[in-house]
Amino acid sequence: MHFNFTKVNGGLRDAPELQAVLPGVDNKGDQWKVLVWILIGLGIFFRLFHYLYNRSLWVDEVYLASSLIRMNFWELTAPALDYEQKAPIGFLWLVRLAVVLFGKSEFALRFIPLLSGIAALILFVPLCRYFLKPLGVVVAVGIMALASPLVYHAVETKQYSTELFATVTALYLYTRYHDKRGLLFALQWGFWGAVIIWFSYASIFILAGMAGGLGLYYLLRKDWAAFAITGLMGIVWLLSFTINYFLFTNKYADSEWLVIWFRNEAAFMPLVPASLADLKWFGSTLYKALFYPLGLLWQANGLHNRVLQLLFKLPLLPLFFLATGLWAIFRQNRKFFWVLIFPLGLTLLASGLDIYPFYERLLVFLAPPLILFIAWGGDYLTRLLPDRHTRWRYILPLLLLAIPLASSAAQVINPHLFGGYKKAYHRETLFYVNDRFKPGDVVYVYWNVQHTYRFYKEAYNLKFNAIQGKDMRYSSSDTKAYFRNLEDDFDALRGKKRVWVIYNKFYVIKIGDIVGTPAYYYADLINGKKLHAKFLTMGKVRDSYKTLDVNVSLFDFSAN
Repeated sequence: MHFNFTKVNGGLRDAPELQAVLPGVDNKGDQWKVLVWILIGLGIFFRLFHYLYNRSLWVDEVYLASSLIRMNFWELTAPALDYEQKAPIGFLWLVRLAVVLFGKSEFALRFIPLLSGIAALILFVPLCRYFLKPLGVVVAVGIMALASPLVYHAVETKQYSTELFATVTALYLYTRYHDKRGLLFALQWGFWGAVIIWFSYASIFILAGMAGGLGLYYLLRKDWAAFAITGLMGIVWLLSFTINYFLFTNKYADSEWLVIWFRNEAAFMPLVPASLADLKWFGSTLYKALFYPLGLLWQANGLHNRVLQLLFKLPLLPLFFLATGLWAIFRQNRKFFWVLIFPLGLTLLASGLDIYPFYERLLVFLAPPLILFIAWGGDYLTRLLPDRHTRWRYILPLLLLAIPLASSAAQVINPHLFGGYKKAYHRETLFYVNDRFKPGDVVYVYWNVQHTYRFYKEAYNLKFNAIQGKDMRYSSSDTKAYFRNLEDDFDALRGKKRVWVIYNKFYVIKIGDIVGTPAYYYADLINGKKLHAKFLTMGKVRDSYKTLDVNVSLFDFSAN
């Protein structure tokens, strides 16, 4: 693929001042390409590193992977996947194909997200080049390549990386077709948009927003022919969404518990703000979006100086770039402004109606338009500086990219940081037991690790068959009653010389549970300390393996 950075396509592209940045490269267009390809190379490296590092699946991945390793293509179209999981049928079939071809390992399950993440990064380059000047391209590609949340989702067994790729593809199609007239081009654009919908739920916000933005633009200009063509294209997309919805999406059971969970996480916009707290939601949500999925804020938890912590956490630079970008695009390219802003508005509206949470990983698909706003603003601001300050104009963009670069580099140096709270050690703990298991050993898995045990038992054919503990939380009124109701489990372990006990210290909710219930469990039994203490009354610990989230202990209960 060849990217020519010297041509004009909607804006000036030459940049003689870059010679000061890369003095060893003579051709000015090549100088920009060097920077962009360095960033692309870093982005691919970060993604491949974590893919090959092959961390254990975390709980959400296990939930979806459980269906992908045991269901065939037809079964994946059924109304209910394991653990009430939902994913676009196109994504499910692609991952299932990878499993069929490469086996049931994490490598196979993450192969399609990896390809999607790399493809999104590469396709983002010509998209950025179409609208941005060279410095803006560097900023935009840099954020896409280096943002640690986007790196993470490129190696996660979930659909979010594919949804990111879907958004980039939809915006790239805009660059190909928006200035072309004629029914044939409209049908081509409509067809490809209709295909995207089958691989990405969230793409409907992008496509519907794009149709709405174009429609408004042509309506204001009274360009009735273009308005009609846009309407036809929108009808094709709506028809594809409707067919997909009635064939697959609407079959999934309503998840009231999940709505309650997201409501507790303040993931739904106050549709009509009625208090100061409601108004604060908008500022808080914007702040969170700059951190996740854009990766432009550093939490600086390792710093002990509170002033420095505050400075690193303040989003002054990205907010400044974002606000400037919104204003600059509105002035310079009104058509594209509506195309970018309408999807954001539709997503917020869906959030206000409790239809779609405006939350963390569910916003990955919105990263490209947000990045374009920020990059446009950054480039616009730097060009306000006089020519005599050429060398200094790059400081702000470099500072913006410094945080995602430092974050992603730190996660390569210490991979245990990768994923944050999603970092899990399920495979390591189960393999620890599997490698040390002896004939006659008993393995007891607590209720909150059974889903991971079942997955890894199926995927890796573990040599032990575990006793799966009963979940007595809702059958008990308090802690004493809870342990009393588990006596049958404990009786099956008494008298055994080697009993492996596996439990998760933090996982306190099953699919379908309401957060905070039962209250006694949250108040008294989190972290597994009392469970471990109970086993200590029955025998002695002979071996243990403790991780961030899962603990394993080998007990000797032969004296009881």
